[in-house]
Amino acid sequence: MIGRVLVTVALLSVCDGCQAVADPVRIAYADVFPPFTEFKDGKAEGLAVEIVRAAAVHAGIEVEFVAVPFEQVQRTLSDGRAEAVFPLTITPERLPLFDFSDPFLVTGGAFFVRAPNSTPLALDSLADGVVVTPRTGPLAAYIQKNAPELKLVITKDYEESLSRLVRGEADVAALGFHVGISIARRLYPGQVTLPQNMFTELPFAVAVAKGQRAQFLTQLNAGIAAIRADGTWQRINNEWTGK
Repeated sequence: MIGRVLVTVALLSVCDGCQAVADPVRIAYADVFPPFTEFKDGKAEGLAVEIVRAAAVHAGIEVEFVAVPFEQVQRTLSDGRAEAVFPLTITPERLPLFDFSDPFLVTGGAFFVRAPNSTPLALDSLADGVVVTPRTGPLAAYIQKNAPELKLVITKDYEESLSRLVRGEADVAALGFHVGISIARRLYPGQVTLPQNMFTELPFAVAVAKGQRAQFLTQLNAGIAAIRADGTWQRINNEWTGK
């Protein structure tokens, strides 16, 4: 009896203030965004999915992953399909609109060129060429702000950017490092020089509408810290990136 009382007290202590996340938290993700998220064989998978899932388990949060097209992810917060979205890059432009968890991954922007050309070193080395980048994500705004003189063409998505690059309609594609490598390997093996580094780093996090679900973010942050401390984060990262 004493043992049961102690367990009950412990559970009450751990869950004190958890009412805000008692029900499953619906988290929207892009259905095709490898290696981070993907809807495959009827379930969510990917590097970011596994990290957030592990953090939620450690934090005692029940989550439900909701797959949507890439361009609809942020919209799910306003139309009611989800209470949170991921992975979303933390940028100054987004801070007035969203509250973010602690970063759980760092990716970045990288330059892709036709093989066997060498990867450009920086934005200021692209002055004479046409640069393509998707309208989704933060890279278009970053390039327009930091290198407004570039001949920048905004495309629909990663696939269109790489297609234009391979066809010779662009000299450089500015893409997310991990996602760009994954898609280039799948669609154009051997035709694109894969980058070895990033020209800017971008922290990935879980986001909620501004002023909403603070308790969820607090608990999720505790879970993120826990999986970093016990080696779970590193194990998952190694499985998906080989590092």
